[in-house]
Amino acid sequence: MDGAFYRQFAGLLLEELPDYSAAEIQGMLTGLTCIGVTEAQYDAWRPILTGEEGSSRDSKRLRDALSGLMALIEKSLKGQDFSFRPLLPPDSDTISDRTQALGDWCYGFGVGLHWSGTLDAEHLEPDAKDAIDDIAELAHVDPNSADADDEKALAELEEYLRVAIQLIFESTGLSETHIKSH
Repeated sequence: MDGAFYRQFAGLLLEELPDYSAAEIQGMLTGLTCIGVTEAQYDAWRPILTGEEGSSRDSKRLRDALSGLMALIEKSLKGQDFSFRPLLPPDSDTISDRTQALGDWCYGFGVGLHWSGTLDAEHLEPDAKDAIDDIAELAHVDPNSADADDEKALAELEEYLRVAIQLIFESTGLSETHIKSH
């Protein structure tokens, strides 16, 4: 997923879900994937994005895009090639816009991860639990404090997210005890 994909997906969202950024949506879908939710369960998780069931903001185009993106996320997290990447604006965007998108992504991830209330973080590996806490903290990043000297730090945070999400995904999938039964 590159800058062109980001722009295309952001354009679709502007038409269909203007209250969300592309980064925030992919973060939510990644959080949902980490707790075992799949694109096949679209009707269950769609209301967190579009509101009540039967919303007029529930087009086939949106459904296909969100379900397809979620399938790509799951495939990249399950793959052996560590290909998962947070969907963030291209490097040609301003650092403040990219920092805002990183914060949006982290916020969306938290929403998705805690959506069903079934994650039992206390039973995760300590590193995975710490990563969840770190991501929650990054959701509050101040994009106005970023300047051109922070390029390297932003790149390091993006790489940290890649590794942290893989760790969280693998940790939540290790045992049924990480997901509370209802």
